[in-house]
Amino acid sequence: MTPQDRVIAAAEDQVGYFGKRTNAQLDDFKANAGGKFNKYARDLDALGDFYNGRKNGYDWCDVFVDWLFVQTFGRELGQKLLCQPDKSLGAGTAYSLGYYRKKGRLFTSPQPADQIFFGDSGSTWHTGLVVKVEGGFVYTVEGNAGNPSAVRACRYTIGGKIIKGYGRPDWSLVPDEQEEDDMVYYEKLGNVPKGYQPTIRKLMERGALRGVKDPDPGSIEDNILNISEDYCRVMVTLDKLGKLD
Repeated sequence: MTPQDRVIAAAEDQVGYFGKRTNAQLDDFKANAGGKFNKYARDLDALGDFYNGRKNGYDWCDVFVDWLFVQTFGRELGQKLLCQPDKSLGAGTAYSLGYYRKKGRLFTSPQPADQIFFGDSGSTWHTGLVVKVEGGFVYTVEGNAGNPSAVRACRYTIGGKIIKGYGRPDWSLVPDEQEEDDMVYYEKLGNVPKGYQPTIRKLMERGALRGVKDPDPGSIEDNILNISEDYCRVMVTLDKLGKLD
């Protein structure tokens, strides 16, 4: 898979996740629906200094995109691809767009795995991830979309007036697969180290981590996950703190 394919797959795996009314049941896709609390902000908040403050409970469309890159590439590389520094203001769409612009990475035509921004000349109000460009349309996956707030698949006419631009990561920063020795990925549950397995199994059984499903609906052992060691560490830490209960 290309780096673009990997982050797109991560986005599509989250479609159907609903924002929560309260800071509870954050890993369940459907439960407690109807608000702005979510697992994406929780996970980035747990990193301590990813943003300039805690973001859970606020609008989360940009948080969702940031989570996808950290989930897929790890924090350090994910931040570089997003053009964001530590303690960034990147949870806000206008600031996030500005980070791309400052690096010369803001474009007017879409490519898969771009970050799409919506707004007008005076403001930027929404964002998502481009997953496909085809037939005059740009297809996206967006967090905090619709009512109730959820991760949803959407489609827009290319050149639509509300589209402000496309932030494009510098994919040359991603090492070739054979050279990538600083990031470990686990394809299936059985590949996950035993110390992480109980937490990862819990997430899978609850539907919070799905991956590519095995044809046998009664089995999760062969689901393709491709999750990073960084992700496992964060989830285990949150599990020990009781945040996944």
